[in-house]
Order: sequence, then structure tokens, then C-alpha cells
Amino acid sequence: MTTPGKALWANGPAANAWQHLPGTYLSELLASAGADVVTLDMQHGMIDISAAKNSILAIEARGAIPFARLPREDPVLIGHLLDAGAQGLICPTVESAEQAQAFTAACYYPPIGRRSFGPNRARLSIGSDYFKISHQRIMTFAMIETLAGLEAVEEIARHPHLTGLFVGPGDLGISMGLPPGQDRKEKQLVAAIAHVAEVARSHGKRLGIHARTAEYATTMALEGFDLVTVVSDTASITSQASAALSVFRQALARQP
Repeated sequence: MTTPGKALWANGPAANAWQHLPGTYLSELLASAGADVVTLDMQHGMIDISAAKNSILAIEARGAIPFARLPREDPVLIGHLLDAGAQGLICPTVESAEQAQAFTAACYYPPIGRRSFGPNRARLSIGSDYFKISHQRIMTFAMIETLAGLEAVEEIARHPHLTGLFVGPGDLGISMGLPPGQDRKEKQLVAAIAHVAEVARSHGKRLGIHARTAEYATTMALEGFDLVTVVSDTASITSQASAALSVFRQALARQP
């Protein structure tokens, strides 16, 4: 099988912008900022299928590639997103080869999978030969974010039609008894992430990871991760708003 989305990595690791909040203008802002990929979070974000379909158009219009993080492995939702033009899907909490198979089967047409044909909107962005080339353009990432997923990562990575593995450090840490957090530095979690990376590379899979800061994202990219979350809308808004309000209040407090 041809590696999906090969052009995405033509110039090295891809910068991912994570979108939790609905809105096409926000999608345009993230894509226009220089992100290679904008991922619509339909699991923990506020984005439903209607908002996702509109954002896919906005992301494409600004030259980025639209991804979505699914709330679950749902063939109907997967079909809607791909028919609307999504080119990458991230499936949460994959813990077995069977789950990986069910996920990818919903993403690809026969004989690879069992997706129903009807890409009315997707053909406008990818081309009239969508049926022929879709298996080369669609990217499928299985999230490794639990101990069960970590234990099964070898069999998951062996699945031939899976594009890559995407590490979810927050939930993976929680499953190990650690508190919530991103940009993990705990020894056992660093070792777990390194193991996922080693397995992915040994099976020719792409590697993705979520990050809270650009510094951690850079570190992961230099360690060989292909898709790294560099920025997210809610974190950026919160950080910038908090900093501005702090400066404002401190300046007022210094006045006599």
C-alpha cells in the first residue's frame, strides 16, 4: 500500500494545530498561521459534525490539511468526515489489532475496507479520481494512550493499512497512575513513548504526538516524530489572556 499523505512530510515533520472550539474563522486563523495540519477535536472539543464539515472547507481554503480526532471508532461519522474532505483521522484509545482493523476498514474502500462510496464534496478538493487515489491521500492514526494500547502496540503497528501511531501523553500517564499532564518527563512515560516510537519505526509507520508547548513539540520532532501538535486554540487563548490580564493588573497595582 502506498504511504498515505506522503507529500505532507516532503519537507520534514509536520506542524499540527489543535482546534477544540467550533468556528470557521478560527480554523482559518490556525491554518493561516502556518500549520501544515489543523486537527478538529471531536472527542474533547466542542466541535460536532456540522461544525467539522464547515471547518474542513476553511482549513483547505487556507492551504492546510484537515484532520479530525474522532470521539470513537464510528463508521457513520468516519464516512461523513471523509466524504466532506477530511484527509486524516485520529482514532482514540486503540487497544488491539481488531480495533485498528475496524477503524481502517471504515476509512478505505473495498477491497481494503468497507467504506461506502459517495465522496460528493471530497471530490471537489481531492479530484474526480477520488476513488482511485483516496487510499493514497487518507491518513489513519491509532492513538496509543492506555496501558492496554501500549501492551498491544506491536500488533496494532503490524496492521498494514494503518498510517501511523499517535501518542496521547495525558491519558497514557493517567493509565500509569500519574496525574494529568502533557509534555511528560516522568521516566516510565518517557520509556513508554520511546517504545511506541521504536515499534512504529520498525513497522514503517508514521509517528504523532500531542504537545502543550512548541519547545516540547520541537524536541519530539528532532527525536523522529512526524506529526507534532505545536499549538492549540484553547491553550493559546488562555495563556495570552492570562498574561495580558496579569500585566494590566500589576501595572494598576503599582500606581500610587
